[in-house]
Amino acid sequence: MAERKSDIVIVGAGIAGCIAALALHPHYQVIVVDKLATAKDKVGECLPPAASRILKKLNLLHLLQSPEHLTCHGMISFWGSESPTIVDNVKNPDGLGWHIHRQHFEQQLRDQLVLRGIPLLSSTKLTDVVQTQSGWQVRVEGCDTDMSITTTLLIDATGRACHLARRLGAKLQQFDKQMALWLTAEVATTKQFAVISDEENGWWYSAPSAACSSLDSNMQPRVFSWQACADAIKKCNITNARDFLAKVKQVRGFNTLVDLVDIETAHLHPMVSANSARLDSCAAKGWYAVGDASMSFDPLSSQGMLHAMTSSMQLADMLLLHGMDYKHGAKLYQSQMDRVWMRYLEHRQHFYEGSKLIG
Repeated sequence: MAERKSDIVIVGAGIAGCIAALALHPHYQVIVVDKLATAKDKVGECLPPAASRILKKLNLLHLLQSPEHLTCHGMISFWGSESPTIVDNVKNPDGLGWHIHRQHFEQQLRDQLVLRGIPLLSSTKLTDVVQTQSGWQVRVEGCDTDMSITTTLLIDATGRACHLARRLGAKLQQFDKQMALWLTAEVATTKQFAVISDEENGWWYSAPSAACSSLDSNMQPRVFSWQACADAIKKCNITNARDFLAKVKQVRGFNTLVDLVDIETAHLHPMVSANSARLDSCAAKGWYAVGDASMSFDPLSSQGMLHAMTSSMQLADMLLLHGMDYKHGAKLYQSQMDRVWMRYLEHRQHFYEGSKLIG
């Protein structure tokens, strides 16, 4: 078994793990461990304009110029109203947002790790972790890897599963049972706007999908999603794309869009988690959790990818300012995450006032 030393080991090479590594690498020895060989296929997500500040700071803004990503012109909202309200990004000081090809973007970040000389142990799992007097002794195993790493600090960037933090004693708190049912299809439109509408049990959303491509320039790949409690979704017994489209056609603001769908291209995806959750502790002596591993947000907030970036940057800034041995580091980082969570809950309560999604 090979042996290695590092200042920091980051578990997870998604957005949070890569941003943390890229921010810390100029100052510390960093190793990133990820169980996947390459970035995982994901439906996609909207990246708010504010993310450009972080990407620019890390010299990554050019990644969004890739043709796989689409600019987001704004949103047509039917939230709480029969009449549409247009929320655009034209006057946003950070510019337009993006409809991200999520898998491609995460692979771009992984490639940046390699280009900048940051060790990425892909197809590798953390199999053992022991706290020592001076830090941690971790063992990682993969197809071509069997290694013991001595490190001072661990960062959990394993997403909603928060594998490392829970292994170290943190508890995951679930705050609701919201799920999301997704459908992708080609639509006879070229408008780069998202559409959102609420209903008693949840809400519906549609946006251009950068993760798909169309051979017809008059057709636009789009994603449609329904966010609601698992019981409400199951009660509708939606088993195929036609069932899904029949349901969304009844939602205000979606009738015309559904009429433009090419049913032959429609694909219904499995139901996935879209709930609010957080760790009871996002940090302790010698370890921190970032991104979805620290807390995961309702997709309504459009903050998932941005939180992955901002939490990683907050941690990196704190470590660079105070050092890894700062005795109040865990407490300071926890207070920062607590403030983020409280602001999130306030906004969520405001938008879901009267909805069954909040008891």
